[in-house]
Amino acid sequence: MNYIKTKIIAGTLLLGIMLFAAYTVVFNNKHDRFVLFFKNSITKQIELEIRFVPKQTIKPKEVAFIEELLLGPVNHNQYAFLNPNEKPNSCFVKNGVLYIDFSENFLESIQSDFDNEDISELLKKNIFTNCLNINSVFISVNGAKIYEFFKKIA
Repeated sequence: MNYIKTKIIAGTLLLGIMLFAAYTVVFNNKHDRFVLFFKNSITKQIELEIRFVPKQTIKPKEVAFIEELLLGPVNHNQYAFLNPNEKPNSCFVKNGVLYIDFSENFLESIQSDFDNEDISELLKKNIFTNCLNINSVFISVNGAKIYEFFKKIA
Protein backbone atom coordinates (compact mmCIF):
# COMPACT_ATOMS: atom_id res chain seq x y z
CA MET A 1 0.00 0.00 0.00
CA ASN A 2 2.83 2.43 0.85
CA TYR A 3 4.43 1.64 -2.51
CA ILE A 4 1.33 2.80 -4.41
CA LYS A 5 1.05 5.98 -2.31
CA THR A 6 4.72 6.74 -3.00
CA LYS A 7 4.15 6.32 -6.75
CA ILE A 8 1.11 8.60 -6.66
CA ILE A 9 2.94 11.31 -4.68
CA ALA A 10 6.04 11.10 -6.92
CA GLY A 11 3.88 11.22 -10.06
CA THR A 12 1.96 14.22 -8.74
CA LEU A 13 5.18 16.06 -7.89
CA LEU A 14 6.66 15.25 -11.31
CA LEU A 15 3.50 16.47 -13.04
CA GLY A 16 3.59 19.66 -10.94
CA ILE A 17 7.22 20.33 -11.89
CA MET A 18 6.45 19.76 -15.58
CA LEU A 19 3.44 22.12 -15.46
CA PHE A 20 5.49 24.79 -13.69
CA ALA A 21 8.28 24.48 -16.29
CA ALA A 22 5.77 24.72 -19.16
CA TYR A 23 4.16 27.77 -17.54
CA THR A 24 7.47 29.61 -17.15
CA VAL A 25 8.49 28.84 -20.74
CA VAL A 26 5.20 29.96 -22.26
CA PHE A 27 4.14 32.88 -20.08
CA ASN A 28 7.44 34.30 -18.82
CA ASN A 29 9.04 35.05 -22.18
CA LYS A 30 10.84 38.27 -21.20
CA HIS A 31 13.74 38.14 -23.68
CA ASP A 32 14.23 38.23 -27.42
CA ARG A 33 16.75 35.73 -28.77
CA PHE A 34 19.09 37.03 -31.48
CA VAL A 35 21.58 35.01 -33.51
CA LEU A 36 24.42 37.29 -34.63
CA PHE A 37 27.00 36.41 -37.27
CA PHE A 38 30.55 37.79 -37.15
CA LYS A 39 33.78 37.02 -38.98
CA ASN A 40 36.52 35.33 -36.94
CA SER A 41 39.79 37.28 -37.02
CA ILE A 42 41.94 34.13 -36.94
CA THR A 43 40.16 31.62 -39.18
CA LYS A 44 38.34 34.20 -41.38
CA GLN A 45 35.22 32.03 -41.07
CA ILE A 46 31.78 33.34 -40.17
CA GLU A 47 30.78 32.34 -36.64
CA LEU A 48 27.58 32.87 -34.73
CA GLU A 49 26.86 34.33 -31.34
CA ILE A 50 23.56 33.99 -29.48
CA ARG A 51 22.25 36.83 -27.31
CA PHE A 52 19.21 37.22 -25.15
CA VAL A 53 18.03 40.82 -25.00
CA PRO A 54 15.20 42.09 -22.77
CA LYS A 55 12.01 42.64 -24.77
CA GLN A 56 11.41 46.22 -25.80
CA THR A 57 7.98 47.78 -25.34
CA ILE A 58 8.83 51.15 -26.86
CA LYS A 59 10.70 50.24 -30.04
CA PRO A 60 10.17 47.41 -32.53
CA LYS A 61 12.15 44.19 -32.22
CA GLU A 62 14.00 44.94 -35.47
CA VAL A 63 15.30 48.28 -34.16
CA ALA A 64 16.47 46.63 -30.93
CA PHE A 65 18.23 43.99 -33.06
CA ILE A 66 20.09 46.62 -35.12
CA GLU A 67 21.21 48.36 -31.93
CA GLU A 68 22.45 45.02 -30.58
CA LEU A 69 24.27 44.23 -33.84
CA LEU A 70 26.03 47.59 -33.73
CA LEU A 71 27.46 46.74 -30.30
CA GLY A 72 29.67 44.16 -32.00
CA PRO A 73 30.78 40.71 -30.88
CA VAL A 74 31.44 39.66 -27.31
CA ASN A 75 34.20 37.27 -28.37
CA HIS A 76 37.49 39.15 -28.84
CA ASN A 77 38.49 36.80 -31.71
CA GLN A 78 35.68 38.13 -33.87
CA TYR A 79 35.63 41.32 -35.90
CA ALA A 80 33.05 44.03 -35.36
CA PHE A 81 32.26 44.78 -38.99
CA LEU A 82 30.30 47.86 -37.95
CA ASN A 83 31.67 50.53 -35.64
CA PRO A 84 30.16 50.15 -32.14
CA ASN A 85 30.37 53.92 -31.63
CA GLU A 86 28.33 54.62 -34.76
CA LYS A 87 24.61 55.02 -34.12
CA PRO A 88 22.06 55.22 -36.93
CA ASN A 89 20.42 58.56 -37.69
CA SER A 90 17.15 56.67 -38.05
CA CYS A 91 16.00 53.07 -38.00
CA PHE A 92 12.38 52.04 -38.50
CA VAL A 93 10.12 49.43 -40.09
CA LYS A 94 7.30 50.25 -42.48
CA ASN A 95 5.24 47.72 -44.46
CA GLY A 96 7.78 44.93 -44.04
CA VAL A 97 10.72 47.12 -45.08
CA LEU A 98 13.55 47.97 -42.67
CA TYR A 99 15.06 51.42 -43.24
CA ILE A 100 18.42 52.30 -41.66
CA ASP A 101 20.14 55.64 -42.21
CA PHE A 102 23.70 56.30 -40.99
CA SER A 103 25.79 59.47 -40.85
CA GLU A 104 28.81 60.13 -43.11
CA ASN A 105 31.17 58.69 -40.47
CA PHE A 106 29.71 55.23 -41.09
CA LEU A 107 31.71 54.59 -44.27
CA GLU A 108 34.94 55.89 -42.73
CA SER A 109 34.58 53.68 -39.65
CA ILE A 110 34.42 50.33 -41.50
CA GLN A 111 37.43 48.13 -40.76
CA SER A 112 39.97 47.62 -43.51
CA ASP A 113 39.68 43.80 -43.23
CA PHE A 114 36.22 43.93 -44.80
CA ASP A 115 35.31 44.61 -48.39
CA ASN A 116 31.89 45.67 -49.62
CA GLU A 117 30.86 42.07 -50.37
CA ASP A 118 31.74 40.84 -46.85
CA ILE A 119 29.74 43.58 -45.17
CA SER A 120 26.68 43.16 -47.37
CA GLU A 121 26.72 39.37 -46.85
CA LEU A 122 27.02 39.70 -43.07
CA LEU A 123 24.30 42.36 -42.90
CA LYS A 124 21.96 40.29 -45.05
CA LYS A 125 22.56 37.12 -43.05
CA ASN A 126 22.12 38.89 -39.71
CA ILE A 127 18.98 40.82 -40.63
CA PHE A 128 17.05 38.11 -42.45
CA THR A 129 17.88 35.47 -39.83
CA ASN A 130 16.58 37.57 -36.93
CA CYS A 131 13.86 39.69 -38.52
CA LEU A 132 11.50 37.15 -40.08
CA ASN A 133 8.77 39.65 -41.01
CA ILE A 134 11.19 41.86 -42.98
CA ASN A 135 11.02 41.45 -46.78
CA SER A 136 13.59 44.05 -47.79
CA VAL A 137 16.19 46.34 -46.25
CA PHE A 138 17.33 49.80 -47.37
CA ILE A 139 20.55 51.07 -45.82
CA SER A 140 21.57 54.62 -46.59
CA VAL A 141 24.14 57.22 -45.59
CA ASN A 142 22.59 60.68 -45.17
CA GLY A 143 19.72 59.59 -47.41
CA ALA A 144 21.89 58.17 -50.23
CA LYS A 145 21.26 54.44 -50.69
CA ILE A 146 24.34 52.21 -50.29
CA TYR A 147 22.73 48.78 -49.74
CA GLU A 148 19.42 47.31 -50.80
CA PHE A 149 18.59 43.74 -49.81
CA PHE A 150 15.63 41.57 -50.69
CA LYS A 151 14.65 38.38 -48.91
CA LYS A 152 14.90 35.28 -51.04
CA ILE A 153 11.61 33.45 -51.16
CA ALA A 154 12.29 29.73 -51.05
